[in-house]
Amino acid sequence: MNYQKLRTNPRLAAALWAPLLWLLTAGLPASAEDNWSFDVTPYLWVASVDAETSVPQAPSSASSEFDTSISAGLMLAAQAHYRSFGVFADFAWLRLDTDAVSPGPAFSSGNLESDFIHSTVALSYRLPLEGKFHVELLAGARIWNVSEELSYQSGTLTGFNVSGDKTWVNPAVGADLRYDLGKRWSLIAKGFVGGTGSDLGWEVMGAVAYRFTDWCSAAAGYRFLREDYSNDGFNFNTDVKGFILGVGFHF
Repeated sequence: MNYQKLRTNPRLAAALWAPLLWLLTAGLPASAEDNWSFDVTPYLWVASVDAETSVPQAPSSASSEFDTSISAGLMLAAQAHYRSFGVFADFAWLRLDTDAVSPGPAFSSGNLESDFIHSTVALSYRLPLEGKFHVELLAGARIWNVSEELSYQSGTLTGFNVSGDKTWVNPAVGADLRYDLGKRWSLIAKGFVGGTGSDLGWEVMGAVAYRFTDWCSAAAGYRFLREDYSNDGFNFNTDVKGFILGVGFHF
């Protein structure tokens, strides 16, 4: 079993990552006459990624420190509300490209390409509160897929190419809090925790939101995500943290 330690430079790590739901609450709640409401929010997460992962069948001689950069990212999510009840789904894909810092003399060079897919599907319920404070409870599932391809070029040892792929699903619960500072400004706090046994993941976010029009808003804040997973010889531990900026569209 070979363990690879990955670390991104925050200045290079502008990426689309993690649930878009975190920014959807930048919009004001639908009026009593409008039973249905819909939100879509693309956003940018300028994040650093610290990850430790294992690739089965990789020889122990390949262990080394890696220099990691985010090469691509994509996220799309949507949320729908009917009165106090809602449902949301989001899809986040991130690709990391990593080069071995000191592969020699056993190998001339090494590269690890990693694709991380993180999705969340949940039902929501808005508590019947009055005033400026709003609370929404969330319950659903967090879905991860990690696909990795590790390749080393020949040095004193013969080069090799191995790959691994793992998908797992864990239940998750969370809460979305919002406090209205005025007609246009609001504060947002959100948290999620999920997993069973030793497989634990959690995330927290805080942001400030501003409403431009009835159909458009923006939010800026900071988010931290943690995931620990180990099963059948596959290990994945990661911390993702950084500032976020998003624009929400509300219908």
